[in-house]
Formats: sequence, C-alpha cells, structure tokens
Amino acid sequence: MNKKIVIILAILAVCILLASPVAAKQKVKVKISTDDCITKNKGYIVIKLLDKNNREIRSNGMIKYTVTDESGHYKWVSKSYGSGIRVKYDVGNYNVNVEFKGDSKYKPAEKNEDITVTNDFDAYTYYDNHNWGLNQEIDDYIGDNYWNEEIYDDVDDPENEAWNI
Repeated sequence: MNKKIVIILAILAVCILLASPVAAKQKVKVKISTDDCITKNKGYIVIKLLDKNNREIRSNGMIKYTVTDESGHYKWVSKSYGSGIRVKYDVGNYNVNVEFKGDSKYKPAEKNEDITVTNDFDAYTYYDNHNWGLNQEIDDYIGDNYWNEEIYDDVDDPENEAWNI
C-alpha cells in the first residue's frame, strides 16, 4: 500500500514539474532601432531583445547579427548577448539581420529589417531633456559649438545681486 502511494506521488510530482511555467521557455522579440551620435555623420544601430512585457532581457545566449550597407559591404558578429548592443555607423541605409540562439530561459528569435541611420543630434534639445554633465564628449561638443560668452556674461546686469555688493 505504501509503495502505491509513493509511486502515485512521484508521478504527480513529475507531472507538476512538466506542466510548471518554470520549465517553459519565454518568447523573445528583437527590436532594431537607431540612436543619434554626437559626432557628425555618425549614428548608432541599437539591437535589444525584449520579453512579452517589452522589457529588455538579460541573457548569456548567443546572438548573431549582420549589418549590410547599400554597397553590399557587411559586418558579421556572433557573441554572447548580455544586454543591448549599440554599434556606431555612418549615416545611411542598412539591412540588419539578427538571430538570437536562445538559452535555457528564452526561445530563439530572429528579425531582418531595413533601417536608416540619421543624425539629428541637437545640443539644445539634449540639454532640455536634462542630460547635462553625463558625458564629457557631449560637454566638449557643446562648449566648442554652442557656447557664447555674451549670453552668459551677466557682470553688467544691475539685477545680478552677486555683483551689487
């Protein structure tokens, strides 16, 4: 009698483990987008793997991506994913093919998309979005191209209390 109960409990335990959502792999979506770069005529191609809630996943699974330009020149990379991938390219049109091999938690996914890299970086908009002081390259770019001492020179301003001592 005890052997029958143990066997039945063992079968139930195996059935529960097989039906458990932990054993099921999650679907993955590939998102390919662009991002502006500070240097002229450059931009970023951004590759991210997202879960069903559109949150970026963290995985050590292998990802392979190929970026082909209009002339047919391509760059092929296969590496461990980790988290998002940002690759700097010249402004232009590209075909991006991404293949994620999957891992123990996530299913494989792939996407092929034509994408246009642009550079619409605007220093004023960048600082209006509260990004000041985050990157020395940006600060140098602003200082070299947009700084105007006359705008910020308030020594002669009678309203400035710091100079009216």
